[in-house]
Amino acid sequence: MKRSAFVLFVVLVSFMGMVHGMEGKDPEVAEVIVNALQSSADGWNAGDLDAFLAPYDATARYMTGSGPVGWDGMRARYREKYFENGRPEQALEFDRIEVRELGGGIALVTGRFRLSGGGQPEGSGWFTLIWKRTPAGWKIIHDHSS
Repeated sequence: MKRSAFVLFVVLVSFMGMVHGMEGKDPEVAEVIVNALQSSADGWNAGDLDAFLAPYDATARYMTGSGPVGWDGMRARYREKYFENGRPEQALEFDRIEVRELGGGIALVTGRFRLSGGGQPEGSGWFTLIWKRTPAGWKIIHDHSS
């Protein structure tokens, strides 16, 4: 009898773990976020800074070497560094994107960005983005790119 109870206990704990792991997981979240990142890269490549920044929430923080800046600081930084002549000299693409839904309408997204072309050496780095489901859809609330 004790063995049966133990087996039942193990089965129930395993089942609860599976249900908990699936809780709040929307298979379309990754697709929505990847599409938003592609639209952002498309905006960059078209020279449209506002389209590039469209996935960011107005409350977003962007991590810099001297600490986080808000949306306005982030926009000014991109305009000065990459859009100085109205459009960036290099094309942007994202790859190795991994979306992990954390629950509560929050997702952790990691990946790599690559800048190429424009007669300059290729540049690349990694990013970590925190996305939040808002009434306006999924939006970036934190960006740490290096």
